[in-house]
Amino acid sequence: MWRCLEADLEILVHQGVLYLPLLLDPDIRRETQHRPAQVSAGAGLPRNFPPESRPPVLAVQDRLFVQAVSASSLLDHYPRIFPQEHGNRRRLLLEQYSLAVDLWGLNLDPKLITIVFYILPHFLRRDGLPKRQRLGEGEVLDLIRERLQVPRRFHQEARRFLDVKPLQEALERLETAPSEAKPPPEGLMPMASWRAWWEEALAVRLLAEERTRLLKELEDREKWAAAQESRLAVLLFLADKGSLEMDGFGFTRLGKGRDYRIYKRTGPYALQDFYGRLYLFPDCRVAVTTFGSLKPVVVDHYKHPFLRLHGSGQAICVGSESQYLAFSAKNVIQVLEEGINALLYSYNSRLRRGFHKLDSLPGMAREVEFEDYRIPEDHPLIVSGQVILKNRTA
Repeated sequence: MWRCLEADLEILVHQGVLYLPLLLDPDIRRETQHRPAQVSAGAGLPRNFPPESRPPVLAVQDRLFVQAVSASSLLDHYPRIFPQEHGNRRRLLLEQYSLAVDLWGLNLDPKLITIVFYILPHFLRRDGLPKRQRLGEGEVLDLIRERLQVPRRFHQEARRFLDVKPLQEALERLETAPSEAKPPPEGLMPMASWRAWWEEALAVRLLAEERTRLLKELEDREKWAAAQESRLAVLLFLADKGSLEMDGFGFTRLGKGRDYRIYKRTGPYALQDFYGRLYLFPDCRVAVTTFGSLKPVVVDHYKHPFLRLHGSGQAICVGSESQYLAFSAKNVIQVLEEGINALLYSYNSRLRRGFHKLDSLPGMAREVEFEDYRIPEDHPLIVSGQVILKNRTA
């Protein structure tokens, strides 16, 4: 179809649908003659048809035209079929209206906003603050600022970000751009005339999308203008760095995209086996990622009765439907806590659930051994209370 747009031929446009000339041979002519209800005879344009009963073949001036594609679909699917060409057209339009420069500074990634303002506060130690009180955006940034050294350039970036004048000027330049596309032309016409309409309609759509984006950006800027410069500098620093760890909670950007690994450390802990012997487990990062379905995994090389092997990146056996949840603050918190609870509290030394047992019968072959984790009951970390036994049985 896209090759046809480049061809030098006459087409029929009727009710926003392109009809291309039908190649004539004896079989096609006999087929169309035996189905007169699908053909509008006469020298003029065909009559209007309801969309659900639009005929596949129309006759105008004794010429047959076959239904090809709607005008709207050519506009809707162009970005997906030809992403590079679509990007080039958009870039040329931005240059035409002087919009190709960086008007918005560092982008405020929606996933980063969710992590910083809705997930991080759940895991923070908040000395002097009520545990159940939800922290406001400014309070979260203040807590981070107290523990981070933010480079000076991000304070300068914050001042530039809060200056909305360039955005306002860009929107003023867009006011001269056409905001509505003309309806598709009707009737017989050269393909070049149709292509000219399509080019104009695509330009109008691209400029409308850019106008919407700039209005949203202006709204975000004005919202942050009410915040202190130092707070915004913290957020811009996080957007640039892509990682943070506080109170055992952390996140890090994956590659150059907009997805993250979000994790919470368990800290060292102890478990006991069927015979009451103690095992000291080291700190572990339990994590989820923001792409795909959520499931808790261990980031580091680790072994545990609820892990199949002794390695990194293993899924934790939580026995729930959490792996079918999509990314949201509530779901991430739920899945992280499920993974942590599985490691800390779910190993029952009596029932011995799990892929492995801390203890085993003499001579039993095991893929994962836990003998190197065994510690005496009077181990200093246990006696001092620095490490807690998580599955003590009566």
